[in-house]
Amino acid sequence: MLKYAFVVVLCSALAAAVHVDKCKEIFGPKDGSFGTAALEDVRVSDCNDTPCKLRKGSSATISFDFKPEKKYEKLTTNVFGGIGIIRVPFREVHGANACKDIVRKSDGHKGCPLEAGTEYTYTNTFPILKSYPAVAVQVQYGLNDGKDPVVCFALPSKISN
Repeated sequence: MLKYAFVVVLCSALAAAVHVDKCKEIFGPKDGSFGTAALEDVRVSDCNDTPCKLRKGSSATISFDFKPEKKYEKLTTNVFGGIGIIRVPFREVHGANACKDIVRKSDGHKGCPLEAGTEYTYTNTFPILKSYPAVAVQVQYGLNDGKDPVVCFALPSKISN
């Protein structure tokens, strides 16, 4: 429990809440969606305002609070970099088991299943690979249950050398 409290304090010190946009599917609703869960604060390391600057060869920590509307046994990550209508998965994090990175806020219990109406925090650190192009990009970050987006948001970012 003490380790969890230290991680939360450290992540809070490194990142402030940033503005995020709704996810927009190419063939989905034009106004977009944050998914079915209630999305709370989104925090990104070394980013107090968008676009977030993601330096190649470094890593970024993303953390957000959410409250699912129903019980989930398993969640996976759905993470893309988008330039226009082209979306490319972030190889190191896309499609991963999200449960290992989720903590119940009330008591620090880690993992799934997630209960309806309970607030959770997802935190993950992932590399910004040197092979990524140095461009402005919409990072679309989400968790899904295999069918539907549970949480989804778009983070204006810029990958730089």
